[in-house]
Amino acid sequence: MLKLKRVELQGFKSFCDRTELKFRGDGIAAIVGPNGCGKSNLSDAISWVLGEQSAKSLRGGRMEDVIFAGTRDRKAVGMASVTMTLVDPAPREQPIELAHEAPAEPLEVTVIPTVHAGRPQSATKPGEITITRRLFRSGESEYLIDGRSARLRDIQDLFMGSGLGPESYAIIEQGRIGQILSSRPQDRRSIIEEAAGITKFKARKRLSEAKLESAKQNLTRVYDILEEVTRQVNSLKRQAARTKRYQELKAELDSRLRVLLTVRSQRLNAEIAAASAELEAAAAELREATALVAAGEQERAKIQAVCFDLEGKLREVRRVLAETNVEAERTRGKLQSQVRESAGIEERITRAENEAQELEGRIAAAETERGSLTESARGLDARIAEARGQLIAINQQRETLQGRVREHEKALEAGRVQVLRLLGEAGNLKNQLAKVDEYLAGVDRETARVAREEEGAKFEVQRLAGAREKLSIETAQRQQDLELVGGQRKETELGLTGERRRAHELRGIIDQLRGDCSRLKAQKDSLENVLSHHSYTTEAVKKLFGAFERNPQAEVRPLGLLADFVEVDSELERATEEFLHNELEYVVVRNWQQAEAGMQLLRSDLEGRATFLVEQAEAPASRAADIDLRPLSDHLRFTNGLTGQARTLLPRLAGCYLAPEADQARALAELHPQLFFLLPDGRCYHGQTLSGGRKKASGPLALKRELRQVTTELQAREQTLAAENQTLEAVQQGVIHLEAELDRLRVVQQTREKDALALQHEARKLTEDSNRAASRISVARLEMERLEREKLRAREQREHNHAAIQQKETERAQREAALETLRAEMDAVETQAAQIREEHSTLRASLAGIEERSRSEHAALARLENLLRETTNRRDNLTRDAQRLGEHRSRLLAENIELDRKSNELGETVLQLEDSVNRLASEENGHRERLASEDEALRTGRTRIEAAHERRSGMEVELVRRQSELKFLDETSRKELNIALEELTATAEADAAIEVDLDESNRLYQEVKAKIENLGPINPQALEEHQEAQLRQDFLTAQRADLVDSIRDTEKAIQEIELVSRARFLEAFAAINTNFKVSFATLFGGGHGEMRLTDEANASESGIDIIASPPGKKLQNVLLLSGGEKSMAAMALLMAIFQYQPSPFCVLDEVDAPLDEANIGRLTRLLKEMSADTQFIVITHSKKTMESAESMYGVTMQEAGISKLVSVRFQGPALDTAVA
Repeated sequence: MLKLKRVELQGFKSFCDRTELKFRGDGIAAIVGPNGCGKSNLSDAISWVLGEQSAKSLRGGRMEDVIFAGTRDRKAVGMASVTMTLVDPAPREQPIELAHEAPAEPLEVTVIPTVHAGRPQSATKPGEITITRRLFRSGESEYLIDGRSARLRDIQDLFMGSGLGPESYAIIEQGRIGQILSSRPQDRRSIIEEAAGITKFKARKRLSEAKLESAKQNLTRVYDILEEVTRQVNSLKRQAARTKRYQELKAELDSRLRVLLTVRSQRLNAEIAAASAELEAAAAELREATALVAAGEQERAKIQAVCFDLEGKLREVRRVLAETNVEAERTRGKLQSQVRESAGIEERITRAENEAQELEGRIAAAETERGSLTESARGLDARIAEARGQLIAINQQRETLQGRVREHEKALEAGRVQVLRLLGEAGNLKNQLAKVDEYLAGVDRETARVAREEEGAKFEVQRLAGAREKLSIETAQRQQDLELVGGQRKETELGLTGERRRAHELRGIIDQLRGDCSRLKAQKDSLENVLSHHSYTTEAVKKLFGAFERNPQAEVRPLGLLADFVEVDSELERATEEFLHNELEYVVVRNWQQAEAGMQLLRSDLEGRATFLVEQAEAPASRAADIDLRPLSDHLRFTNGLTGQARTLLPRLAGCYLAPEADQARALAELHPQLFFLLPDGRCYHGQTLSGGRKKASGPLALKRELRQVTTELQAREQTLAAENQTLEAVQQGVIHLEAELDRLRVVQQTREKDALALQHEARKLTEDSNRAASRISVARLEMERLEREKLRAREQREHNHAAIQQKETERAQREAALETLRAEMDAVETQAAQIREEHSTLRASLAGIEERSRSEHAALARLENLLRETTNRRDNLTRDAQRLGEHRSRLLAENIELDRKSNELGETVLQLEDSVNRLASEENGHRERLASEDEALRTGRTRIEAAHERRSGMEVELVRRQSELKFLDETSRKELNIALEELTATAEADAAIEVDLDESNRLYQEVKAKIENLGPINPQALEEHQEAQLRQDFLTAQRADLVDSIRDTEKAIQEIELVSRARFLEAFAAINTNFKVSFATLFGGGHGEMRLTDEANASESGIDIIASPPGKKLQNVLLLSGGEKSMAAMALLMAIFQYQPSPFCVLDEVDAPLDEANIGRLTRLLKEMSADTQFIVITHSKKTMESAESMYGVTMQEAGISKLVSVRFQGPALDTAVA
């Protein structure tokens, strides 16, 4: 059996420091100390480490109240830890060596040292078990078994059935001794069950019942799921065949699409290569013109470098001038500051010398007082030595008298043992007699109960027959409802299939529309990119807009190019672009200041040439010439907020007219040489000149028109896509509604099926109940015959017990008369011992007063020494500070002379630097004039660069268009084939696609696509889902068989647990009841006490009542007893339980408080008898209880709020020792 070996506490309630409590493992150990010192905290610690979860049981409001909360001098800790070590001693093991044992002396008192570092180490010796529980202030907790992490349940399972489980009867805290009797009968039963060792069986039964209920619910769910999965397997089998055909057609469709995309990409790549070659030629021409301009720019750069160098030198001289002025001002300021500081130091030196003189006087007074205190302390030390000698003499007299008292107590004890033996024997006989009477009454009650059960069983048979007939009618009605719900479910499934097919068709249409939208968006993005980056204009204009984007805060903010604001009729786009080729590239700004700033930017930082157009308000229209032709300006419109008439903004446009034929235009040009006559094909007649030609790339007006067309078409497709999406959403809502309805019908069907199964189960149960009722009738008749025979044997035993009781009572009266004489002799000796103890206490009090005065005198002397030392240090510090300040003042005076000289030198340096600034500024102005003349020469060369750049811009626009189409093909390839177009063209299929007809490939592609659409809705995962569903069906079939077997095995196990638990409980109840009667008579010196079941017919769940009748009182309920009698009765019950099922150890917390001296004596004798099997730890204030202990632990509070432990081990006879 496990024995308590050691308890370690740290941070638990008042035990702030690590405290270790060691036990021998047997006998009685007493824990003593004054009220409020923390004795009961040791009992709480043992309960807590065993898994107590109620903070109220631990005398707290919350569980974190067990953590040390701090005192005035100690901070709160963050963790409470308790470690308990139990040992299972083997026969050959040596006894556990107790700390602080001294064989040569009667007792030894040792204070357990405080340990602050580390956690307690877990036991590693064989046969030892170490349990640890920790709680952190954050709310986290942990349990350890032998140093390994564990659960609360593991600890409870370890001690369940040993008296230390959740319903422990081995730890009796303050107040619980009375609760055992006042608790409900069902709560008392739990204590007996713990002693009987069936709590673990009940725990297993609860787990088995929960497992059984879960298994039945799982079986119902498995039946429902299996039916649904079977239907899914059949449906998925058909879908899998259609999915396989779809996969074959999809592979063919992907192959056709690969060929189609390859042919288109090859043709586009060829066109892109040709455009790139032409673009490279235009770029070569642009590079040649740029090289000519670069030479002129190099010369300009040299002049500009000289200007930059002069400008840098000028900035450097100005910077040095500014720093010199600042340094001169700083020097003058520092000089004034140090003059003021020197005056302040003089004043501090005077104050320090005055204070040092004052401290000298204080030191002399303290020396005088120290001598007086030293003489007083010596006198008190002499008085303390004299009082201690007198205390030793009184102790010797007290020990002599205590020896005489112990001799009389031994004699009294021997006599009381004889009387108690006779009382016990008489009590046993009376108990046996009362038991026989009770047994006869019980037999009568049992006879009446069996008769009632027989009548009840007959009535139950008739009632069950009627219930079975009613249940049969209800089962038929539920079956009809189930068939109706099944028909509704099939109709809903058909409707859902149709809606899903329609949704699939709409998704195909939506995918086609999304592809068109993607293509149009790519085309639109390409056009917007060309227009937004002005790819059609000159290099200078591009650089100009690039500079604006890099510097958004610049004062030049152009509105755009003129082409961004112009719209013209589509049939005149080509002619207008030819005629206004240069004007369309004008940079539009808001005012002349922005135009000038932009021109300055071109001249200084950029290359090339540009024209700025200033926006203006409406101006009077210029008068047109008297010609019978429509001017071009009538077909031109300004948009995007540009104001003013076309003729006003573009003077060249005011003289341009549209001519239908070349002859008419030529004739009018000769008559009006100042005007322009434009033909629809772009040719222009002006005086004696004809201009025109063919332009390869589209101009900005054509690009804008194409962008408008693409935008319109994209909006139309997006509107159609939105409408189809709304239709699809409506269809999907219908599908969701039908799915919800189908789920509802499925749930209703499952509910009806469950109800039908429940009715079938109830029918089987009614049949079983009917059979059991018939069996009970037969059993009742046999039981009546047995009870008659038992009644006859009990009456014979009753007569025999009466005679034996009379004999025992006579012998007991003789023994009690002899004891009274011995008690009178002992009282006289105890009176003399009390007088000696009083003298001893008086002398100890006097000694304590003298010691306290001595400590006070020594403390005052120490304080005076500290004050004298501090005053001397202060005086020395002041002397050193005055000397240091004088030295610092001398240094400041020397520095002031140097600062005055430096200030004069800085003033001369400032005059020299101002002359250098004026000379460098004159040289910089001359070089700026040469730079302006070089810029004018560069403008002519840049005009040629712009012409070459115009040709290159046209080719860039054409190249971007082809690349946009190729990008759309790449997006289609990635979306449909999940492969990049570049990877697709590199495969073997690309070589085969060179000779393929593009129209024929497109036709074959559309045919395969139509076949796929004719298949209807396809479940892409049908093959995998069919395999998974088939596997799930097989799995569920096996699960159903396993659940049926599990339910059968669990029901059998529950029946076996109930039979074993009932048998063990009745056995334990009978044995403990017998022990209770004996221990009750022992503790009360007679009387009668017993336990009774509240419902004998249901012994498996019946509560327990306790009947107690002390000597001389009538039989009564335990709640009517006095406080002391309740404690005695409860202890009698606990001792009876320990006799049947000893616990490894028992903790009793002040259970003897309500008892008088005589009853305490009976209790301690009983504890001694039982200590052979059970280790007792008693928290007490009683001297008699202390005398019975073999070891004693004192709890004290040397520091307020902090509990300390003092251990005592007795050698030989027990000593009357008070440990505080």
